[in-house]
Amino acid sequence: MANELPERDARHNIMALAVDYVTFGTGMAFLGPTTILPALIRLLGGSPVVVGSLGTIQSGSWLLPQLLAGRYVAHRPLVKKLVVAPAIVSRALLFMAVPVLWYTAVRAPSVAVAAILLAYAGFGVFDSLGSVGWFELVVKGLPPARRGRLLGVMQSLSSLMAIGAGAVVGVVLARPGPAWSNHLLLVLIAAVFFSIGPGFLASIREPRGEAQGTPQAGWAHYLPRLASILRTDRRFVWLLTVRMASGLADMATSFYILYAVERLHLPEGMIGLFVSAGVAGGLLAGTLLGPLGDRKGSALVVTVIMVLRCVAPALALATPPLAAYVPQVALAAYVLVFTASGMANSAYMVGFTNYLMEIAPPGEGATYIALSNTLCGLLTLAPLFAGWLVEVASYEAVFALALGVALLGLAAGLRRPAPAAEAAGAA
Repeated sequence: MANELPERDARHNIMALAVDYVTFGTGMAFLGPTTILPALIRLLGGSPVVVGSLGTIQSGSWLLPQLLAGRYVAHRPLVKKLVVAPAIVSRALLFMAVPVLWYTAVRAPSVAVAAILLAYAGFGVFDSLGSVGWFELVVKGLPPARRGRLLGVMQSLSSLMAIGAGAVVGVVLARPGPAWSNHLLLVLIAAVFFSIGPGFLASIREPRGEAQGTPQAGWAHYLPRLASILRTDRRFVWLLTVRMASGLADMATSFYILYAVERLHLPEGMIGLFVSAGVAGGLLAGTLLGPLGDRKGSALVVTVIMVLRCVAPALALATPPLAAYVPQVALAAYVLVFTASGMANSAYMVGFTNYLMEIAPPGEGATYIALSNTLCGLLTLAPLFAGWLVEVASYEAVFALALGVALLGLAAGLRRPAPAAEAAGAA
């Protein structure tokens, strides 16, 4: 890498990236896109389709803007400003939603639901615009030979914090008073944690990139390059296929908590336990899968993710029969649903993203990441479809569909390109 940093600056950058990563992960534990927010929307009268729209907003707002962001980040020698400015805006939007929700939750609950969705969409869009540059900072700041392990350590620290967050969630939700106000307090706590990261990102001592003498590609060059990657790089196509199957299987995630409360009749106080189970999965992902990626390659981590995608819906489907015979085992099985799902989601960085950073030619990491994320934006309607399927069929139908897609993705994951094919794809 051009313009290597002094060791002191490198350590500072690793610390700054770690603080941003850990506080963001802790904020997500309090925000609870698959636990807290779905429950809050249901408390405010939102339908399953509206709950499903959370997943659509999450994937669409984060994935679709990245092709545009990738175009502007590619070949730039310095990208820090392109990370910090969108991060500040995204956090501010979440803060602004809190007083709106407080004022409208009782007076106009439909307005409160709309405010949640709009704030979450804005949060995702601006976080997306900064994320491509953030990955560039990771490439510059984390040594390639230890990147998987360092990302795993960050994930583990984030998960330890989030396990504590799960305990706090349980206490907050047990407070007397309107249930929606307890959920809103959690959103406020999430916003506070999210606000910590941008300051540390701004302190990063960024080295100039290798491509500093290369002019920024115009669209006339950029778009054909994207098509060329899809035609010639078998590794990229393999990863994209598996990742899209993973994304489709993930459409069931927002409905696990609703299934627990409405169908299994578990008390709402169990949400804290499920949050902790999800972040415990994240801890396992960081502890086990980061080192596994360094030793055996990130492609193997991708395959493990697909195994976990199969486990979560399979256990959800198995819980009611178990409950009829062994209730204690059924509860443990349903806790493992969130553990497996959390582990799969938390392994995204050490699996999919790390593999992309490994196969991307020098100077094209942002292009590879942006292309992958944008194409996966085609999945944005999947959670909305899942919400519709809950209304016209059942939760079980959604879980069965997710399991079927996950099995297909696992089959594709087991057929990753051989080393010879990988070398040819890189040529």
